[in-house]
Parts: sequence; C-alpha cells; structure tokens
Amino acid sequence: MTEASIIQLGQLFGAPGLFIGFLIWDRMRLSAERKAEEDRREAQADRRIDADKTLAASLAALTTTVQTLPRS
Repeated sequence: MTEASIIQLGQLFGAPGLFIGFLIWDRMRLSAERKAEEDRREAQADRRIDADKTLAASLAALTTTVQTLPRS
C-alpha cells in the first residue's frame, strides 16, 4: 500500500478509512516478514540436510576403513 493510497483512504473515508488502511498495511507487512522467515528456515534446513549427507558419507568411509584394518 503506497502513501498516496493511504492519503486517499483518509480523504474518502476519514478516520475509519485510515484505520482500515493501517490494518491492511500491517497485514501485508506481517505477511512479507513471515515469507522471509519461511525462506530463511527453508535455506537453513537445506544446509542442514547437505551437512547430514556429508556426515553420513564420512561415517560410512570411516566404518569401511576401520573394518578393513588388520586385527592383531
């Protein structure tokens, strides 16, 4: 919601229009913040999955190495 549209709401509908305009703006702002937070969490989950895959591969290689060591 732009500044001009908020002013227009105030001119057309007075205080109730400004209040409704504020509520709409607030909802839009919160929605954008939620979307950004979801994107951040998704990226973090993707990085964690990649790290887990790398760790699993490293543990598998270590297990194979330990199993092939000669026993004394």
